[in-house]
Amino acid sequence: MIKLSIKTRILVFVIFFEIFAYSGIQLFNKYIYKKELIELKHKEIKQTFIASTEKINNLSQVMERNVVDLAITGEHLYSLKKDDLLNIKALESKVKHLLIANFTSFPQAIGGGIWFEPYILDKTLQYFGPYVFQTEGETKFSWDLNTPEYDYHNQDWYRIASENNWGLNQGLAKPIYWTAPYRDDAGSFSLMMTVDAVMFDKNKKPIGITTVDWELTTLTTFLESVKITDNSSPFLIHQATGKILSYPKDPQLIMQHISKIPWGKTLLETSQVITFNSLKNIKINDNKYNVYFYKTQSGFIFGSISPLTDLEKEATLITNLTFFIGSVIGIIFIILVYILMQILFRPFDNVLNLIKNSITHKENNSGLIEVEQINYLKKNEFTPIIKELNKVYEQVSSYMQEISQNNDNLIKSKTVIDKLNEDLEDKVELRTKQLADKTQEVLASLEQLKNTQKQLVEQEKNASLGRLVAGVAHEINTPLGVCIMSASFMVSKLNNLNEKFESGKLSKSYFKTCYLELSESADLLSNNLKRASNLVTSFKEVAVEQSTNEFRTFKLCDYLSKIMRSLQPKLTQKNIDLKLTFDADDFEIYSNPGAISQVITNIIENALNHGFEDLDSGKITVTAIKEPHYIRLKISDNGKGMEGDTLKCIFDPFFTTTRHSGATGLGMHIVYNLVSQQLNGEIECDSKLGDGTTIIIKIPLTLKF
Repeated sequence: MIKLSIKTRILVFVIFFEIFAYSGIQLFNKYIYKKELIELKHKEIKQTFIASTEKINNLSQVMERNVVDLAITGEHLYSLKKDDLLNIKALESKVKHLLIANFTSFPQAIGGGIWFEPYILDKTLQYFGPYVFQTEGETKFSWDLNTPEYDYHNQDWYRIASENNWGLNQGLAKPIYWTAPYRDDAGSFSLMMTVDAVMFDKNKKPIGITTVDWELTTLTTFLESVKITDNSSPFLIHQATGKILSYPKDPQLIMQHISKIPWGKTLLETSQVITFNSLKNIKINDNKYNVYFYKTQSGFIFGSISPLTDLEKEATLITNLTFFIGSVIGIIFIILVYILMQILFRPFDNVLNLIKNSITHKENNSGLIEVEQINYLKKNEFTPIIKELNKVYEQVSSYMQEISQNNDNLIKSKTVIDKLNEDLEDKVELRTKQLADKTQEVLASLEQLKNTQKQLVEQEKNASLGRLVAGVAHEINTPLGVCIMSASFMVSKLNNLNEKFESGKLSKSYFKTCYLELSESADLLSNNLKRASNLVTSFKEVAVEQSTNEFRTFKLCDYLSKIMRSLQPKLTQKNIDLKLTFDADDFEIYSNPGAISQVITNIIENALNHGFEDLDSGKITVTAIKEPHYIRLKISDNGKGMEGDTLKCIFDPFFTTTRHSGATGLGMHIVYNLVSQQLNGEIECDSKLGDGTTIIIKIPLTLKF
């Protein structure tokens, strides 16, 4: 770990604190102050739009007021003509003077006129439409449009009033109509609009219209000069027709529909309300723009497209300037803190040097130190500390002397201990060798014990086979004895029959009697010989299987029947009923029949010797159940059962409750090893004292290795 002085730690703390505070200020600049600057810029843009749209609205209102004034003047002249106060010549002169005077003082319009209905002034006069226009700074009067060829009554700017009921449904004293933007086809080809005002007589009957022509060039030039940002581009749209009136970014789109621009349709849908609106993050030529627009009262949409970079430029400039100034101030502050710390910590450094020089280490690597009294002559806050430290130095010097003496004693003691350690190592080596010899003796004894145990297990297997032989031999004695008696009887009868025959005293009745007796004896002899043969066959197969260790496929239930037949003599002696049951037809398994024979034999013998001890009769049931992947053998008896402590140790080697009668305690241990190792199965035992014993064995249908 890096060790830092107090000064360095204070300086590091100040630096980290300043970085933390400065980072907070920069985050504020980036996410809050910058956001507020952009919001302020939006307000500035909004005010710019309000001022610009106010100018458009004012110009529109001036046009409307002027055309209304012309309509009032036209109605007055019509009234004078109808009252015969003016003739046609005087009316023409009066109209000319009024129009020239009006449009000379109204430079915002490029022209206008007063247009009467056909024959409304005179039955012989179809056209009466005086007109003035601005050209080269002069206002010129003309009757050139009062011709059948032009037929102003059928011009769009005139018919807009006549086809809409002369504006009577507007509810205004002087109905007003604005034409759609159009190009002046009279020669200037300027972009312009015309505002119409309807004239009525005293009976509210339309008598014509007055017009004022508004050239939009001046307006569009003014709006194109309005820059909300450095690289912004303004536009002007006539909302009713959707036509573009000004778009410096692409002048070829003028008089085209706004839908030609990708964001134009959205703009029209959004600009239904007279308010400041915007479309954010519009992509134009791989650059992102904001579109700001405002709908005027006169039916125009004035807007401007501005790159996003322009909006953030000023805010970024201010935040960068703040970052630079803050960095400079931070660096100056760190330098001042460093200089101040050098000045403030100078006395402290002097004291530390005095303390450091007052302590020296001895050169003999003994780890001891020497301290000298500190000579500090100044009077300041360190003076009491130095006095107390000198007192401590006196105590340290005393302690160091004691430590030096103790070190000498320890060195002497160490020499003695080293000598004792050498003697101890020799003793440990001797004891280790003796222990190794004893260990070797124990291992040899353990190996001998294992061999003895193995021999006992084999002896137990052979003993089991011997008991099986004894039982079978005893069982064979009965049928063989009957066979001998029957044979003796048959020999005696045959001798008697021969004597009768030799003497000639053999009668038919006697021969028949002898024949019947001999026939019965032959049947008895045959049956007992078959019985003995079956016993010998079963014993031979079971005995051979137990003495071998081969795996083969065999029918389980048939094999179990043979095992039980060979055990029957022992069971008969104790009046034990042995029964085999299975839940289906006999089935084949691939396993070790000898191991199964040994397991069944040992379990049944264990039941005979322990479960039915001191009992006159009993029952043992062997049940074979076939499962999808394994066989379950259940051997249950109704004998005495066993206690819990005995049940826990039933499979332990050399455990027996009848050792006094010569039992070895290996029978059930052999059963456990055969089931778990050779048959790859599982075995469990359940028993309660007085309720008999049940042993369940699970072995696989097909033994795999």
